Amino acid sequence: MKRLLSLTLSLVLTLLLLIPAGAAESQDTWRRSEGDGRYVTIRVPYGAEEDLSWSEYRYLCLRYGDTGEPVSLVSDYWDGGLFATVPAEDAERPLEVVQGERFAWTDFPRGAEAMCANTLYLRGILQGDAAGNFAPKAPLTRAQAAVLFARLLALPQPEGETVFSDVPADSWCAGAVNTLCQAGVLPEASAFRPDEAITRAEFTAALYDAFSLLGWAKQVTGTAGDLDFVDAEDIPAWAVEAYLSLDARGLVPRTPEELPEEAFTGDELPIQRYYAQPDHPLTREEGCELLDWAMRRLPWYPTQTAVAWGFDEAMPVIDGSTSTYPFTTALYGSLFDNYTQHPQFPAAHSTSYDSYENLINGKADVLFAAAKASSEQTARAKARGVTLEYVPIARDAMVFFTNVENSVEGLTRQQIQDIYVRNAYQNWKDVGGPDAALLPYCRNIDSGSHSLMERYFLDGGALSLHPDILQGNVSQAMSSALTDVAAALKTDPPAYALGYSVYYYYLTASTMMGDVTNNQIKLLAVDGVLPSDETIADGTYPLADYNYLVLRSDEPQDSPARRLAEFMLTQSGQAVVESAGFGRVN
Repeated sequence: MKRLLSLTLSLVLTLLLLIPAGAAESQDTWRRSEGDGRYVTIRVPYGAEEDLSWSEYRYLCLRYGDTGEPVSLVSDYWDGGLFATVPAEDAERPLEVVQGERFAWTDFPRGAEAMCANTLYLRGILQGDAAGNFAPKAPLTRAQAAVLFARLLALPQPEGETVFSDVPADSWCAGAVNTLCQAGVLPEASAFRPDEAITRAEFTAALYDAFSLLGWAKQVTGTAGDLDFVDAEDIPAWAVEAYLSLDARGLVPRTPEELPEEAFTGDELPIQRYYAQPDHPLTREEGCELLDWAMRRLPWYPTQTAVAWGFDEAMPVIDGSTSTYPFTTALYGSLFDNYTQHPQFPAAHSTSYDSYENLINGKADVLFAAAKASSEQTARAKARGVTLEYVPIARDAMVFFTNVENSVEGLTRQQIQDIYVRNAYQNWKDVGGPDAALLPYCRNIDSGSHSLMERYFLDGGALSLHPDILQGNVSQAMSSALTDVAAALKTDPPAYALGYSVYYYYLTASTMMGDVTNNQIKLLAVDGVLPSDETIADGTYPLADYNYLVLRSDEPQDSPARRLAEFMLTQSGQAVVESAGFGRVN
């Protein structure tokens, strides 16, 4: 360690001043119980006299102030402090932020892999030999893996008898093997085979068990057939749950299929297939890389904003229409690091109809909505004694688009209604365009975009889309509403598509889907007004309105739902709105 940068958990952060963590006022420390109370995660504030480069931040680590021992589980997430996860019995020990030095591995060149190894070295998890060798390509033995996991989990490694016949009490790995077995990370058996190389399946299962002990690994159930490996059937049954749970986070070793060089010469890259090779020995390099990645990707941590608003302790249950899901992802992204690991983060929104039902029935606390509830839903809520409260949080608009080669620049609201309700026009020449077939695309009726269609063109749901359209060109996703129209360009016979979505999604889609919006489709004016930031903000575009945060009116004043409604109207909340691809309301 080359220089002490700061100390933690004090009211006044003074460089080089050591203040025990336990001496801080409780309100100035952020803590979270982990793993059924066996561990505690503590936010360790940090102050510095100078700005640090990225590489210097990369080598920040923590040590115990009373002994100088490194802390193994330390975040690389930076938000005015580092996060340390320590055994519950060590939670009151003083912690120090320290800037460590890069370890010069003699046989390990600079690079991402060497950086992973160095991170584990700074945390006291990894050691080289006396000559500074790492032997990255050598197999990782089962004994070495046991020691790595025992150090990672900060488990005591007492000397004494072991449960395995081939691990003598005086073996260098006996303490680690014994304590991991007691913790449930290693299965009990008659033999451990310490000198054998650990296989990919064995390491994956141990990694899953280790992070489950911390409460960080989410259980995913299924079968080996749910995995996208060519040889998924070779994964042993006892490792399937670990593979399912870790593969989505990129924490399972995989080998790409070897393809001939000529396979990569075309305009499109070949579809790559991957092999799990569960019985394949894991190298020391691969093991350290996976361990480091897991430390970065599995835990979630709150931002200072989340702590200030109390969202670190309680988040409301959020739902909404599919079109407003970007609100939820942007919100969680602004409040939490590794936000997808947050236990309440929803993988998707319900449909517009179902989300209102969930709010009325108490299954959701708030929802993001592109439109207010229908008269039918409002009546149903009233019958159940529920009054819905709407908070405008963003501006958006319903927009229509067609292929760029179509000469039509705009439609009237009446023409749009005639197309979608009466199926009145089958050719663009009927609305002042070229002699080309008109192919109207619609969204599925339980989508947020369909709610907008109901609001503006279906008399609040009293009218319906024409059956021929519902049975024909239905875009089942926000993205396909754009790609379907782009792909519908035909020249023989001539035909152009018509589709709709929300404005800010249309604008941001180009970053997600390449040049589809730039080169293949264009926005149409409605009643002579083209949708833009300006026309939506000033209200001249006729299909512009608010997006809402919706909650029940009987929510207590300081409930998480009320706090979220208040937060969304702050500058930070409006930044979330903007990052989600919507317009600010203030």
